Amino acid sequence: MKSIIRWLLLGLFTLVCIFFLSNIRNAFLSAQPDQIRVAIGPDTSIQKISEQLPGSQVLNEKAGILSVPYGKSWDYIGKTLSIKGIFRATTVPLEHPIISWRYYGYSLKEQIKGFAQGDLGKFRSPFNRKEVAVLGELPNMLLRTCTYFIPGLLLAIVLSVIFAMIASMFRRLGALMDGTHGLLVGLPDFFLIVLIQLGAIYATKYLGHFVLLIVQVGDKTPFLIPFLTIALIPSVTIYGTLRIAIARELGQDYVVTALAKGLTRREVLVSHVMRNVMPDLLAILPKATTLALASMAVAEAICGISGLGGFIVSPALQSVSSMSAICMALALVAMAFHVFYALLRRKFIVRTGEAV
Repeated sequence: MKSIIRWLLLGLFTLVCIFFLSNIRNAFLSAQPDQIRVAIGPDTSIQKISEQLPGSQVLNEKAGILSVPYGKSWDYIGKTLSIKGIFRATTVPLEHPIISWRYYGYSLKEQIKGFAQGDLGKFRSPFNRKEVAVLGELPNMLLRTCTYFIPGLLLAIVLSVIFAMIASMFRRLGALMDGTHGLLVGLPDFFLIVLIQLGAIYATKYLGHFVLLIVQVGDKTPFLIPFLTIALIPSVTIYGTLRIAIARELGQDYVVTALAKGLTRREVLVSHVMRNVMPDLLAILPKATTLALASMAVAEAICGISGLGGFIVSPALQSVSSMSAICMALALVAMAFHVFYALLRRKFIVRTGEAV
């Protein structure tokens, strides 16, 4: 029970930290948070405009600057769109960007109020430019992401285990695989994703007809590019860990004894070694899942997919009011996988200790 409470508190602490960090950009101000500038026509005056905006006051009539309640500049700019006689409304830029912890605290307070009322924020859709509530779109984002994230992660685990076994059975093939592994480890994730995308483009070009969906178009979401990205990058990490673990086990006395009794190398690997490297596999899976999530975010951004990762990375989808909600949703997905791995370790790993 104490262990469960400790992990729950750790998860809560992680979500709180993500909430604070995902809003850190609100501390950097380049415009006045309590002033707006309006351009008006000849048939009205700045004083009349102020009277139609409750809470505002005229600061500079000549420059058309109004003061508004703190932190409400963008809200008041939106309100001016319904007032006749206003040509344009903008924020008032600061002479130099500043770090404002007051505005950072204000933004946190406003978001917490919204969360308490069930409002997770809004974002502007890149397809029709309409504001969309995050709470209503979040299930669609999660489903869209899971359609290639879960299959890609499962494929990464299966491929890495198979390749590690093959590399341990055949020395020359193992040397080739280890060299390829070293090359892939040194390449950035972004470069690998771009290579996969270029492959899809050239395949379409040379075959003379459409082969792969490269970017999201409406409700049509690319599958193969994020799927291959998620499958490739975590498998590199899992493969390296298993190769080291298998090499360690092959030097143990029980392997030498089994080979001396006439068992083949393949039989020893399948029947004994793989069972003993299971703790290493379950230990690396949380890190591999985190890498898969990061790769998924980059792939979604490059392919223009409006999933959980693409929302965080893509400037076209980002919103001040909803960024923290999406970040915490992505963190909850990672935590769910970590809990699942912890349950697997408890079920399949035999714990030993000295008897008292």
